[in-house]
Amino acid sequence: MDSSSSSSNTRWIHDVFINFRGDDTRKTFVSHLHAALSNAGISTYTDSKLGKGNELGPELSRAIEWSHISIVVFSKRYTESCWCLNELKMVMECHKTHGQLVLPIFYDVDPSVVRRQKGAFGNSLLSTAERNYLHSGEERMEYVLSRWRSALTQAAHLSGWDVSDSR
Repeated sequence: MDSSSSSSNTRWIHDVFINFRGDDTRKTFVSHLHAALSNAGISTYTDSKLGKGNELGPELSRAIEWSHISIVVFSKRYTESCWCLNELKMVMECHKTHGQLVLPIFYDVDPSVVRRQKGAFGNSLLSTAERNYLHSGEERMEYVLSRWRSALTQAAHLSGWDVSDSR
């Protein structure tokens, strides 16, 4: 069995990869989560030091693929970020192909809103697709949008935590 399909612990570089929208959760939630995991000796990766863009670079792709667990922190403005959505798409691909454990956290957003992409959450998803991919053609934009929708729905159906009413 090759290392890309192995679920052996020897293939993981990071214990946890955290996917989040920085403007919403970096200082209020993710920094505390990252510190708690790191203090417990858990190797944690966030993309805080990387530049912005639409496509995932090799360092980030490797960090996602080679993490044992991905924690996805959904927030109200999560779908405003093409970056978050492309990370999520890859996280869900790794969940399917490598057996990566994915733990969703719903931070001030209802899981059903993420699952169905309704209201402002869904509207910003469409706006993000149009803003970032319409120049590539409507067919390409629709393809990307369908992949994002699928990843959001799959992740929101996983067992996770709704932290809207807690610290």
